[in-house]
Amino acid sequence: MFRTIFFALFVTACAAPTSQVGDPPPAAAGGGSAAELPDFTLDTIDGERFRLSDHVGKEVIVLSFWATWCMPCLAELPHLEELYQAEKAQGLVVVAVSMDEPTSVSEVGPTARRLGLTMPVVLDTEQRAVRLYNRARSAPFTVIIDRGGRIVSSSAGYAPGDEEALATQVRALLGGA
Repeated sequence: MFRTIFFALFVTACAAPTSQVGDPPPAAAGGGSAAELPDFTLDTIDGERFRLSDHVGKEVIVLSFWATWCMPCLAELPHLEELYQAEKAQGLVVVAVSMDEPTSVSEVGPTARRLGLTMPVVLDTEQRAVRLYNRARSAPFTVIIDRGGRIVSSSAGYAPGDEEALATQVRALLGGA
């Protein structure tokens, strides 16, 4: 009984609706410019460096904040990988920002490989990107940045079917709606 209640609370916490997220990310909903968009540089699971500013103004960017312990995150990531594969040639970059802390960060690489992720998977153990774009530390949490460097939307949680709305929004930004 306790496990069932704990799991229900855990899933609810991971999938909190956007209205409970708190302050929006900077320059949210089309405000601001690429020059105002906060930058971050993080290591990937492959030992490379990912710098957000290298992509701003060139590509549509989807930041997906997730953690290895978040079941809705693990359900959403394969859909994000599928979207990334389908649209990367049109100028989409999807970045899986792991919010795992030092105690669980060793699971990020194996989890990404098990899920077949080829998109950039970055490690945010010091919560640099989280402080900039996901202040409520929601998981999963998605931020969409257009080619002009403006945040056009952000949302918390994942439910089956959400990937269709995300794909429609991304394709419209890419010009292929």
